[in-house]
Amino acid sequence: MDLIEPMEPILTEKIPEGSNFVHQVKWDGIRGLCYVNKGEVRIFTKKGRERTGFYPELSDLPRLLKCREAVLDGEIIILNDEMRPSFQLSLIRERVTNLKNADYYARKYPVHYIAFDLLSLDDKRITHLPLSERSLLLKKNLTVSASVAITDDFSDGNRLFALMKKKGWEGIVSKDISSPYLPGKNHRYWYKKKLTRRILAIVAGLTLKDRRPNSLVLAIQRKGEARKGLSYIGKASIGLNQDNISLLEKHIPDLKTRESPFKLSEEQDQNAHKIKKEFRDVVWIYPVLTVWVSFLEWTDDGILRSPRISGFTSLGPDEADGREFID
Repeated sequence: MDLIEPMEPILTEKIPEGSNFVHQVKWDGIRGLCYVNKGEVRIFTKKGRERTGFYPELSDLPRLLKCREAVLDGEIIILNDEMRPSFQLSLIRERVTNLKNADYYARKYPVHYIAFDLLSLDDKRITHLPLSERSLLLKKNLTVSASVAITDDFSDGNRLFALMKKKGWEGIVSKDISSPYLPGKNHRYWYKKKLTRRILAIVAGLTLKDRRPNSLVLAIQRKGEARKGLSYIGKASIGLNQDNISLLEKHIPDLKTRESPFKLSEEQDQNAHKIKKEFRDVVWIYPVLTVWVSFLEWTDDGILRSPRISGFTSLGPDEADGREFID
């Protein structure tokens, strides 16, 4: 079976306008391509990692299709208690290390699959068709259920973005209805506009430049997972000002420790060599300091993209539990 490389939207500050664009909610979860054939489904992430056994609640997907074979593109999401998509809860499902526990996590953190494209139908690749035709075929061949839905199209991108801001959701994706389905970002058809997000993070370590603090190693508390402890979420240097540096220099002698506090997640374990290289010159400190960090989005392996330090706080590390805030 040949995997299809997902089409990815390009980040933009200006929302495209015109009747040739439709606008959709940017769902905050894990990208999932579902390959359905002969009554069975196989699920792969954007990076091509198979996740079939991780989501047993999606095993009914074949019976919801009115065709014998299909490849669906969509997002696997989990709603929190406020009925908002939560990427942190999605990561809990992604980080299950023993698939014998998959049914337990499916009951505790049930997923929803939001389909937004159809790439193959009855053994015929249809990525060359315009989005408008693929969307019609998707709606014609997929029956929605309690756990499977088809994303809605909106004509006014600015109004949808304002609604996402009010709800505190991730943002929107704008798509040219004439677009074929092309791999990666080498196109001019799909765009995403995202809201700035903010998270409370623990300072687990720092790097030095000319013997002075240069960047912070960030973490959050890992809760609700089989493996407890701190979860590495990346490094940040932008926004680190002179007051921050002076504070760190004052506390480093008392907080310095030799050991890393991290137990890497399963996703991060697969990139262990890369992360260990990032840790090579880190000065570890006891995880008691917290900072506000703004960021654009999460990578699939749970790392902040484009993090910016907003300032140190008096909040305790127990409060750095992965909750996000929209600015």
